[in-house]
Amino acid sequence: MSGNIIKLSDTFFKMALAFTLKWEGGFSNHVDDPGGRTMKGVTQTTYDKYREDMGMLSQDVAKITEPEIEDIYKRYYWDPAGCSEQSPGIAIALFDFAVNSGVKRAKAYLGYCLNAADPLPCYLHQREMFFKNIATGGKEVFLKGWLNRLNALREYTRGL
Repeated sequence: MSGNIIKLSDTFFKMALAFTLKWEGGFSNHVDDPGGRTMKGVTQTTYDKYREDMGMLSQDVAKITEPEIEDIYKRYYWDPAGCSEQSPGIAIALFDFAVNSGVKRAKAYLGYCLNAADPLPCYLHQREMFFKNIATGGKEVFLKGWLNRLNALREYTRGL
């Protein structure tokens, strides 16, 4: 039975990763993005940590490989957020929020909704309110994209 659970978790990780990568795009170094140099959502800082953890020398995040991207997202976001312990819709939403705003914040916001009759809409609403609250000081340029991503996530997780 545990083999089936692992395979199912892998399936939902792949679904979550596909959704998130669609929104993370390619290379970015936006002046108002505190993440700095980023490739497919992986910041230079995260990539440096990953390469160090793997015993490799640092290199420009623009040179990141697809297997490294997948491993980073699994190792630093999916697993620490506990996504495989959640229902499919929550798992995908939790993962995307962890990538977008950090594992600690994503898990904290989920805590507000776990006892709700329908936790997924509650969680997505909490994330929307978070975005609206932080869209200040240069970050308002990102709000429309964040809300578009969130609305796409609502559609992507419908029925899961």
